[in-house]
Amino acid sequence: MIKPTKRRVLSALCTGGGVLLAGCTAVSEESTVTNEPATTEGDDETTPTESTPSVPHFPGNTTSSACPAFDNTELVVCYEAVDPEEMPIVLVPEAQSVQPEQPVEFTLRNQSEQQFETNHYHWQLYKRVDGDWYYIAPEFWPEPLMLLEAGDEHTWTVTVATGRVSDGDSIENVEGTESLTLAGLGGGNYAFGTDGWFAAASYEDSIALATGFNLNADQLQLTPTTAISETEWDGETLVARSTRGESDGEDDQPDKFILERIDGSEIDAERVIAEQVVRNDQLRDSIALSRKHDADRVRLEEFSSSIPPFGLQDARTYEFGGQQYRVTVREEEPS
Repeated sequence: MIKPTKRRVLSALCTGGGVLLAGCTAVSEESTVTNEPATTEGDDETTPTESTPSVPHFPGNTTSSACPAFDNTELVVCYEAVDPEEMPIVLVPEAQSVQPEQPVEFTLRNQSEQQFETNHYHWQLYKRVDGDWYYIAPEFWPEPLMLLEAGDEHTWTVTVATGRVSDGDSIENVEGTESLTLAGLGGGNYAFGTDGWFAAASYEDSIALATGFNLNADQLQLTPTTAISETEWDGETLVARSTRGESDGEDDQPDKFILERIDGSEIDAERVIAEQVVRNDQLRDSIALSRKHDADRVRLEEFSSSIPPFGLQDARTYEFGGQQYRVTVREEEPS
């Protein structure tokens, strides 16, 4: 449930083998900002040359509780806190009250005289619950470097889809730079945003642009996915079998995703909300089945294609709806 940071992803792409993306080749350690004019020396005098442009100025306080803090950014420009006409760059919503199935536009406007470097795939969606912000989507994204020239703008058109969670569908990751259809969202306060940096700076001086909006919809109800084919009790353990994944052979056994309700004393438990849980099929199915059948222990049997199974190396503890859960996995070897 932890949001991967732009810096971590970009670093992995640039230092790893394989094909370099534009975002790697364009970022350089020499991309620093200076306000000192360069000079050339002649025989008897020093002649100033053209100075390096500085980062545009953002007047006043740009932050607001209507927007999250964002990770690894030097500045957050929240639409609710600023005069959008006075900002060198700003994210402007078409509306701040959103209805399901009705598209709404979010437009990034570069009103400066300088190029803005960004990634239109890296839009970001957060939800605020009880005063805290939770990262929702996307879970992963391509990493090309994209340029928004001075005076240009870019628009994302977002549509909130309904019905997919209650119907038992999995919530797939959404990738896109213009048209985005997002499922698995319940009513409440959200923020849409993106980030980038001006050409005079570097990716280490990233600026986040965001705006809040309210989604007028019912709260999300946690239900098992349609991949759960059967359930049965094994003593005090509820055993659920999933149709996800494929066996590698006749003797291949499904891996085990094990969820246990615990007493709530784990201080490091990661608090999660429904919009996050539904984006993890195994966690969603296990918690939903535990709540539906009042089971203290759920064993989900499913073939996992990842190593370690389900991408879980160590035990994890989550807090959801006032209850804490410990999650572990057991990898099954062919018999």
